[in-house]
Amino acid sequence: MSSEDTKELRVGANENAKRIMYLAKEFLINNEHIDVVSGTQGGPVAARAAENLVRLNYVSYEDLRTETAIVNGKRRTKLVIRLKKTGEFKKLYEENEANRKKLQEAKI
Repeated sequence: MSSEDTKELRVGANENAKRIMYLAKEFLINNEHIDVVSGTQGGPVAARAAENLVRLNYVSYEDLRTETAIVNGKRRTKLVIRLKKTGEFKKLYEENEANRKKLQEAKI
């Protein structure tokens, strides 16, 4: 699989794991794989979001790596976590969306 076929979800230092989990699920609706990519500051959030999605059985790990490049004489390291949808993804996603809508209706 080439990287052009895989969508990237970039995680910044100020993100939170819950938001990244939501965005990852949205990306995965139309894609079999995504790469969750972060720098050193966003690494813990990216790892936490990926681990939660794996634990909840939405995805499985396909690849986990770091990449280092020298930019303007400085080392730039990034974490790349490739996630693949499980066979349960669609069912879990639909159940979660139905629960979310019920909660929203209850608040109104």
